[in-house]
Amino acid sequence: MNDKMYRLMMLRRRYCKRGILMILVFAASFYVYILLFGSLKTPQIMHITDLHHCPACYGVSICPELYSNQIILESNRHWSGILNAKNVYYGYTKSSRKVILKKLAHDWELKEFDSSLCKKWNLQENCKPIQLINSSNVDDKIISIVQYNFTWPDTEPRKGLVLCPYAYSIYDLIKPLIDTRKLNYKSDMLNVWTMLSINPEPIILQIISKAHGWPVPAYAGVCGRLEVVAYEGEPISSLMHIHWYRKLKYAKKILDAAMDFTFKHDRFRFYLMDWSLDNIVANDKDEITFVDLEDVIVLDKHISPRRDLADWYQRYNRELIGPGFTFSIENMCKHHLSDHNLWAACYIIAGEDNPLLYPIPKAINASRPHLEKLLNECLNSDDRFKTTTKLQHYISDMLLDEKILGVSTER
Repeated sequence: MNDKMYRLMMLRRRYCKRGILMILVFAASFYVYILLFGSLKTPQIMHITDLHHCPACYGVSICPELYSNQIILESNRHWSGILNAKNVYYGYTKSSRKVILKKLAHDWELKEFDSSLCKKWNLQENCKPIQLINSSNVDDKIISIVQYNFTWPDTEPRKGLVLCPYAYSIYDLIKPLIDTRKLNYKSDMLNVWTMLSINPEPIILQIISKAHGWPVPAYAGVCGRLEVVAYEGEPISSLMHIHWYRKLKYAKKILDAAMDFTFKHDRFRFYLMDWSLDNIVANDKDEITFVDLEDVIVLDKHISPRRDLADWYQRYNRELIGPGFTFSIENMCKHHLSDHNLWAACYIIAGEDNPLLYPIPKAINASRPHLEKLLNECLNSDDRFKTTTKLQHYISDMLLDEKILGVSTER
């Protein structure tokens, strides 16, 4: 046997071994999937709720609907369940309404949270979550995590919600949630502590609800460590091929949302930290929804400022801190009003990172040159509140102009 044939034979043998190994790994994954989710037709929702971790969970408000099969996981999404890093599942109700089921964290984050649970609550090693009910310092723990998120942590990154300028406002923020629950107070507060520790989105969605006109997903409820919300559409980042006129409609609604998050609530301002066209979806009616509300700065605008807030009654305008999407949490929390949401909205509409409205059609630029001027002012102006208001009115006027519609829909 010559050297060439020998090398060819060894190469074939090597690839055969790799192929067999891949098949074995696939078969093992498949077997584990069957054990966890049962038949190939529909995964059992009970296996993804992690209800046994309660009260270190988000709550149990929608458990009856899940366990009576009022909500079913989509059967054509099985394979996403095997390697679902983001723990996001798709389903539908008995009335065929599409829903999204989210664990709100990666598996490793949940495992890390559970591994430190006993130590955080000064319980014996390998404690059971139910033992948390006997803890007497739940309120202190909630205040502690809120204060930690407002600092600049050196050892661990902050998690989700930042509430400022004072941690005690957390009780006024969550009061509507606690008032509507029917479980005991300590269990409810343990749920709040867990959401603040893992992902505060269910808290935010109940405070600024879709039912009250906020551009957020309709909140169905939680069961264990699973949140259920309505499916609200496709990410705008995947709709960049649509007619420019529709993009203009989205831009107007994004600006409106920025104003709402800043001014609409009678007690708090909501500054979103993760503005992105990936996190804003649109439906067939061109309604937009902000779908990722994990990272939010909640500012209590009705506090009595202490000496540490000497500039509280002044407006904070975003500084040129650096390129791209940068901002100062500390400065935003030291002032009763910040233009952060307005600048962020203008940045995803007209900034340097794949902006929604660019390129502007030449015919639009020729007939409406003031649009680009206002967009630039929104990004760089010293009075972004005034500029944004002008921009809103200008775009509204453009959307009523039939000539704009005709030009922007030309291919």
